[in-house]
Amino acid sequence: MHPSELDSLLQKFLEDTISEAELDALRRHFADEGAASQQEAAIEAVLWKARFTDVLPGSKEEAFAQVMQAAREREATPPTVVRPLRRWWPAAAAVAILLGAGIWMTTQRSQRQQDAVADTRSGDGIHPGREGAILTLADGTEVVLDSMQNGVVTTQGATTLMLQNGRLSYDEKHDAGKSADAYNTIATPPGRQFQIVLPDGTKIWLNAASTLRYPVAFRGGERKVKVEGEAYLEVAADAARPFIVDVAGGTEVQVLGTSFNINAYKDEKVQRTTLLQGRVRVKAAGGERILDPGQEAVADGQLSVNNNANLAQAIAWKNGVFHFENASLETVMRQLSRWYDVEVVYEKQVPALTFGGEMGRNLELKDVLEFLEGSGVHFRIEGRKLIVSP
Repeated sequence: MHPSELDSLLQKFLEDTISEAELDALRRHFADEGAASQQEAAIEAVLWKARFTDVLPGSKEEAFAQVMQAAREREATPPTVVRPLRRWWPAAAAVAILLGAGIWMTTQRSQRQQDAVADTRSGDGIHPGREGAILTLADGTEVVLDSMQNGVVTTQGATTLMLQNGRLSYDEKHDAGKSADAYNTIATPPGRQFQIVLPDGTKIWLNAASTLRYPVAFRGGERKVKVEGEAYLEVAADAARPFIVDVAGGTEVQVLGTSFNINAYKDEKVQRTTLLQGRVRVKAAGGERILDPGQEAVADGQLSVNNNANLAQAIAWKNGVFHFENASLETVMRQLSRWYDVEVVYEKQVPALTFGGEMGRNLELKDVLEFLEGSGVHFRIEGRKLIVSP
C-alpha cells in the first residue's frame, strides 16, 4: 500500500468516516508482517497530528489504556493471533485496527487507564527518539518518511526527491523551470530527527520538534529557507548566491559557505546562532552582527555575542549526545520533553539545580532520570507525563 493511501485510511479510521471496503483493506494491510515498519510510522505520524485536534478522546494516556486493554482481552481469547507490540501506543493502535476494534470511539477509561499508567510509572517503555519526519509537498500531499523504503519519493517538475538510508536529497536538473516556485516543508515530530540535502548541496540536520521550509529548486540571486526549532547547517559555498535562513521569531542569518547551529524553539527564552566554520551575519531586532568561528549570537529582544561559545554543547544533539554542562533543570527538561515526547510538569516551584556531564541520546528515559536524580531532584511518570518534584 502506498504511504499516502495508508495515511488517508488511518485518518478516516480516526474520524470514523471509513467505509467497510476501506476498513477491510486496512485490516489486510495490517495482516502483512513485512509492512510492520511502514504501519507503525504511518500510525504514529497520523496520531501525532491528531493530538492537536479533537479527534482522539481525551489524552494519549487514555487512548493508550483503551487500546492496550482491548489488545490484552483479545489476546486472551483463542485463536486470536496478535503480532508483538513493537513501540508504545502507535503500535498498540495497529493491534486494535488489525483486530477490528473501534477503540478510539469509546469512553471506557477508569480502571483501564490506571492499569496502563502503572506500567509506565517508572519510565519503562519510554524509548529515545529516532530518525523520521513528515514531508509536505508543494501540492499539500504529506509523506511519512519513516515508512518509506530507499529510492525515489516523488518528482516535482524537473527535481527528483530521493530517500537513502534515512536522508532525503534533491536531484535538481538544470532545466528545473517552474519548480523554483514550489516549496516543500519537512517537520520532525517530538521524538524524531532527520537529515536533508537541499538542491544546492547544502546539508541540514533537524532536531526533534522542528520545521524547515525550502524551495524545490533555487533560482535567482539568493538561496532562502525558513527554520523553526533547531537545525545544524553545512551550507554549500556559492559566492554568487548568498544563503539566507529566516528564523521563526524575527532573526535572519546570512552566509556564503559555512557550518553553524540555530536553536530557535518557541519555548526557549533566547535564540542562539553558533558558528563553527566560515562567517555569518546575524540580523535581529537588537541590531546586526558578524560572527567568526567560535562565536555565538544571542537574540532576546537585544542582540549580543558570546565570544567563547560552547561548540560541543551546541551541536551535541546532532552527534547523538545530551550535553548538560552548566544546564539548568528547566533547560534539561525541555530537551527531554522534545526527544522523548513527554509532557513535563513541575509539582511545586522549579528546583534551582544546575547539571553537568554528557549522556547518549539513545538511552531509555528511565536511565536518564536515574542519572539526574543523583542531584536530589525526583521524578515520577504517569503515562507520558513526567512530573518533577523537589
